[in-house]
Amino acid sequence: MKRVYLIQASPLFGKNDIHLPYAVGCLAAYAWQNPIIQAEYILEPFQILRTPIREAAAAIQEPYLVAFSNYVWNYEYHKALAAAVKRLHPACIIVFGGHQIPNDGGTVLEELPFADILLRGAGEVSFAELLLALLSGRPLSEVPGCSYRGTGAAVLHTPLQAYPSQDYPSPYLKGYLDALFDTYPALNFSMTLETNRGCPYQCSYCDWGTERQKLTRFPMERIQAEIDWAAAHRISFVFCADANFGIFPRDEEIVDYIIACKSRCGYPEKFSVCLAKDSSETVLHITKKLNDSGLTNGAVVSFQTLNPEALQRICRSNMPLNSYAELISAYNTQGIPVCSELILGLPGETLDSFRKGMGALLSAGLRGPIEVYSCELLPNSEMAQPDYIRRHGIQAAELRQIQRHSSPGDMEEIPEKSTILCATKTMSVTDWAEAFVFANAVQAFHCYGLMTNIAVYIHWEQGVAYEEMYGNLTEDAKSAPGTLLHDLVAFLTKRYAAVAKGKGECMVWHDPKFGEICWPLGEALFLLAAFEAERFYAELPQFLRRYKLDEALLQELIRYQAASIHLPQPQAEEEVYAFAFPAYFRSLLTGNAVRLLKTQTIVRYEPRSEQPALADYARDYLWYGRKSSRLIRKELNVCYA
Repeated sequence: MKRVYLIQASPLFGKNDIHLPYAVGCLAAYAWQNPIIQAEYILEPFQILRTPIREAAAAIQEPYLVAFSNYVWNYEYHKALAAAVKRLHPACIIVFGGHQIPNDGGTVLEELPFADILLRGAGEVSFAELLLALLSGRPLSEVPGCSYRGTGAAVLHTPLQAYPSQDYPSPYLKGYLDALFDTYPALNFSMTLETNRGCPYQCSYCDWGTERQKLTRFPMERIQAEIDWAAAHRISFVFCADANFGIFPRDEEIVDYIIACKSRCGYPEKFSVCLAKDSSETVLHITKKLNDSGLTNGAVVSFQTLNPEALQRICRSNMPLNSYAELISAYNTQGIPVCSELILGLPGETLDSFRKGMGALLSAGLRGPIEVYSCELLPNSEMAQPDYIRRHGIQAAELRQIQRHSSPGDMEEIPEKSTILCATKTMSVTDWAEAFVFANAVQAFHCYGLMTNIAVYIHWEQGVAYEEMYGNLTEDAKSAPGTLLHDLVAFLTKRYAAVAKGKGECMVWHDPKFGEICWPLGEALFLLAAFEAERFYAELPQFLRRYKLDEALLQELIRYQAASIHLPQPQAEEEVYAFAFPAYFRSLLTGNAVRLLKTQTIVRYEPRSEQPALADYARDYLWYGRKSSRLIRKELNVCYA
């Protein structure tokens, strides 16, 4: 029998968290349902860790075929491993597939001399057909979505094949992933769940592919059974890979099933979804149910950009901002945390428009994180195509890739690469770096809570735009050497200048005292400021006096702000203020503004069970808790004189 190895290496997150290899599991479940494949091929255990190349290659014994499922986080490692396997076993057939392989095949085979075959697009049918063709001697020209070398080393490509239904067998239910729990008892596995496949939208930056396929649904019986499987295997975190969860009315039924499963079994503990782009009633109901059950940390409303010209250039539309403000108010009233997402550097965006976009989200009432992502040129996106790049003057930097929140050193042997957009016709490299400095300042100081109340007060009472306020803060910090803010802004500026020159390791930051985690720079900025919170708040008045607040009010406001957020230092459980801050800020949050009254106010805060170590604080309050408002201290009792 012929030995087949399927490889899907993944980075570790934190210390020992890792995703189950869903992609290769799907290939195996579909192919090995065929009795001919069962009779002729042996499926060897999946390789999922980035073990040293020599060790990983040596573990592959007498291979007939080795197939690699490639993503941006494992492509370089897979190439190195495939080359090593080919050296040891020259007759072995090397197959590459996955999201890193262009749908048109491109020139990948020319660039990978050790690879024999590419499989493009969704791989279940193509992989099974390839195994059958190799057995029977049928030509590879009959395998859909296949690229291979013909006579004279010419590369030939067969067309992709649309598959109209989703009756693929489940890798979970067929048992193809069960052995991993015994093989790796120290790992915490998370699970990928698909309830549908495809996307109806045409966003230029997205790698769902330039080849669009009809959105199709998996059977409800399969979905429910997979949720039960997750509970039986004590899977804490389930990631839903749907591009637009909530787009179908039945998605609420799926959520009800997950909630019932968690209530009955305790698992899954978290269910992460990418919500549909509109604000339908289904999405609202889903969000509330998931939040109330503790399965999610609130709602995510993605904009990517608020610039009309940029939206047009990326073929995307957003809900009107006034509708977004109404949605935020509804979420705030129900106590559901809300965050948003932006992509920095999209064609048509400028430094000014990006700042105004972030300011507009804050003005609409957003109190949660604004996750700002680099614009990555993914092989199957329209944006990565040569014509699009020329048309929009895109400049990109190839960077060493380090996954946010991954374990340091996990990719040291074979660094992965990302191609990051860092300039367009409308945004220079300098403006791109400046925009990221601004974005991280807003994230750390506003979204994570170090200055939120202060900024909201100044914005509401004086009409100062948020983009102006945080723009002033970063600019003033540059000319204030010796201050913590100066050092923090310089830290960001230096790092993004290095990133633009190709130093991808500067996109994350690691300090052992905050755990063995690679922190994105917005979170790094927060940790650095929170670690020196006393100095941060002591120096803050000199940056705020331009707004000419009453000095006594300013000092009280800063003191209230410092007490309102969980800091790594011990904090008093009770504080007395000269102003009715809790009532004032609560009224702004729900859209029913009242005046700030000068009256003695006693606030009792929820105590911490114990003082956390720095690494625990960083992980639990910032990484895990930033979207659920865990950083914000609960006010258990407020008494007004």
